[in-house]
Amino acid sequence: MKSILCPTDFSEQASHAVEAGYYLAKKFNANFHLLHVIESETEMDFNVGGASGMGGRGMDDIFFLELIDVTRKKMDELANTPELEGISVTSDIKVGNPFKFIFEEINSGKHDLILMGTKGVSGFKEILIGSNTEKIVRKSPIPVLSVKEYVAESIFMNIVYASSFNEDENELISRIKEIQEAFGATLHLVRINTPNNFQADWTTRRNMEEFVKRFKIRDYTFNIYNDAIEEDGIIYFAEETDAGMIAMATHGRTGFAHLLSGSIAEDVVNHAKRPVYTYNLNK
Repeated sequence: MKSILCPTDFSEQASHAVEAGYYLAKKFNANFHLLHVIESETEMDFNVGGASGMGGRGMDDIFFLELIDVTRKKMDELANTPELEGISVTSDIKVGNPFKFIFEEINSGKHDLILMGTKGVSGFKEILIGSNTEKIVRKSPIPVLSVKEYVAESIFMNIVYASSFNEDENELISRIKEIQEAFGATLHLVRINTPNNFQADWTTRRNMEEFVKRFKIRDYTFNIYNDAIEEDGIIYFAEETDAGMIAMATHGRTGFAHLLSGSIAEDVVNHAKRPVYTYNLNK
């Protein structure tokens, strides 16, 4: 892991993502890149001291310049906090469409992980719009670590890896193994059995044993957990094992397919209190 991208809105949740990023950046000697995007219909780039896209708007231009000045100070304060001392920190400030700039940065090929602070949503609001992080989880070609609450370095010491263990998850497990080995973590492999997706224990155990052998995994436990709904089972199992982090794949469904089947990974991101590491198998 060489570079971590962390979009921030300076919220409490974003600060928790920064905390998680610090531990990873320090452990892997990785660059930590902060990105703040001020939402606007006009695109501007203030990172070189200038402002492309400005001109002829009078008070609007003055307002944006003052806003950028305040934002720069916040970004400088964040980049120079004691919590980030000892790691390489870079930062960007953009004005325009947040998702456009975030995905431009994601697709630049510079970063190995994106860290997102998220509040999560539930009920009717979730059906209508979902969360910003959910959209990133669905579309990002690189792994996403979603963080809601305060985290300590211990989150990387006890990892739940939820899977069916019959799909091609080579890239995901390779990245999780990298974190596991760096922190000396225990990996709790779990398959959730539900009435609509039931599998005999002997079949699951055989698949897990083949999985462990294929990827040469050490320091692990085998687990089969029963629940009515798969996402609930993942969350409850993580609570019972006092896991620091949940890791799982997502299929990145969009449009009508997403409305029909939804996404277990996105539901876990929205509802779990623990950090959730997701990787899009259909990147």
